[in-house]
Amino acid sequence: MPIGGNENHRKPIVLQEFVHRAGGESANIIIFPQPSILRKTGDDYAHLFLELGAHSARSLEFRIRSESFDESFLKAVQLASGIFISGGTQMRLPAMIGGTPLEAEILSAYQRGAIIAGTSAGAAVMSKVMIAYGKSGPTPREGIAQYSAGLGLTENIVFDQHFRQRDRLGRLLYVISAHPGLLGVGIDENTAAIVEDESWITVAGSGAVMIVDGSMIEATNVAEIESGGAVAVSGVRIHVLTHGCSFNINTRKAKIPLPELISE
Repeated sequence: MPIGGNENHRKPIVLQEFVHRAGGESANIIIFPQPSILRKTGDDYAHLFLELGAHSARSLEFRIRSESFDESFLKAVQLASGIFISGGTQMRLPAMIGGTPLEAEILSAYQRGAIIAGTSAGAAVMSKVMIAYGKSGPTPREGIAQYSAGLGLTENIVFDQHFRQRDRLGRLLYVISAHPGLLGVGIDENTAAIVEDESWITVAGSGAVMIVDGSMIEATNVAEIESGGAVAVSGVRIHVLTHGCSFNINTRKAKIPLPELISE
């Protein structure tokens, strides 16, 4: 459940959806605050999830890679029904837990059905190919995005966050031009793109999710462009989806609900 960042805590529709999918009143939630440099981030989310009805919520606070081997952290992930990753800088979490038993335990939790949510940097880190850094702009350009390895919860999707608010279409187009087999998912603030069984993406929240599908790309010069030049690409399909809309990853088709007719 990647979230585009800046979720509304006063009208927490997106976070309430996370708590609901984690089990509601029986939800056992843990928070990874490592992407954030703010000391209170983890505890603030823990208090919020308790207010939203979760049974328990705990922040796993550590800032040194060696501390990630703590057995109590592994046990907490094993018992969690929901895992939440904070915003901040996405490189921080993989750098601390990449290749450790804790990273493997997060993947195991996902595979057994725990809901994994992340906001902003916590959204970007979910995919195997992660946008680590980049620049804004509507035009794909050489070097506009830099990649790194994420947690690998999905191998087929790459996420971008704060999408419309920070004008990030160009960098997602660049990534998909270079990796047409990936599905690009750009998520607005206070909006979630909920991925279910690697088959469906459902949108929740006040903004939009932009799906960038490169599977039908006809031609691109992305491999030839240097020095920040503009990249040409033809055949990209783009879907803009809002709350309640869904996207079938297998068929690459969107479903937009029609309004209900009212009888006079």
